Amino acid sequence: MPSGELDNARPAGPRLYDYIIILVTVTIWGGSFASTKYALAQAEPSLILLLRFLFGIPVLAAGCLFEKSLRLPTKEEAVILLLIGFQGIFFHQGIQAVAMKTAGAGNANWMMVASPAIVAVLGRVFLGEKISRAGVLGLILSAAGVMMVLAWGTVKETAETGSFGTVGDYIILLSVLNWAVFLVASRKFLKAKMSPAFSIFWEIVFAFLYALVASFIVGTDFSQIPTFTVQTWLSIIFLGALSSAFAYLLWYQALAVMPVAKLIVFQFLQPVAGMVISYFLIGERYTLWLLLGAAMIMSGIWLVNKK
Repeated sequence: MPSGELDNARPAGPRLYDYIIILVTVTIWGGSFASTKYALAQAEPSLILLLRFLFGIPVLAAGCLFEKSLRLPTKEEAVILLLIGFQGIFFHQGIQAVAMKTAGAGNANWMMVASPAIVAVLGRVFLGEKISRAGVLGLILSAAGVMMVLAWGTVKETAETGSFGTVGDYIILLSVLNWAVFLVASRKFLKAKMSPAFSIFWEIVFAFLYALVASFIVGTDFSQIPTFTVQTWLSIIFLGALSSAFAYLLWYQALAVMPVAKLIVFQFLQPVAGMVISYFLIGERYTLWLLLGAAMIMSGIWLVNKK
């Protein structure tokens, strides 16, 4: 899930084409958790992460060439991109890859969509941003919805997973908090004069280097690669070329014609797409509690953003 902070929107007005772009983007992100879970059947998290970044780099390089921004970063830019590449890309996607060994893909999508509520809390604490009474109610409602999704949202098929959330589910909660902290901490950074494709390209490059070092530290088994099935390769290519690269380019193209406040609403469709994809790709099943929790999360986010 991306930040909406890079808001250099040009109010030209969205067209049907732009709405299609937005729907394609959230659908791609919605399928990322299920694709990760599918790939984990054959590969360990560190290997998936490394290959994911590797497949994302050429797509983002092409984006830079298209907007004529492919260049080396300055020293000041490099410092910013190294930090963002670590927390917002490498660490964020790394703990999600670990989490998806046991977490439910549907749960993960709905928990991630609640991050704007956490951003509102952190913004109030660290940036002095005001929260209305409706916003406070929305935060409570979203938190309750997340807990409901976490505890009872997905049908648990084994005793190992338990009925009150797996270890992976709780790691996803950590990733939600990490993402919110990242968004708040990087507000000034994201206002730097760097084009979207340029900044994302170098964030992924640095994230790949972090992942490469980490793969040797944890002793990644690279001998798994020749055993990958076509489906596993497709899942990893989807994660890298589409979810970590192409979808971001589409998102920022949409930002050019639509305000963040309106664009962010479409991300509520992300977990819906994720549930459908998870149902068919990995056979995940859901309960009515997930629908109720999802409704609470969406209502809470609406209250937080209500003027």
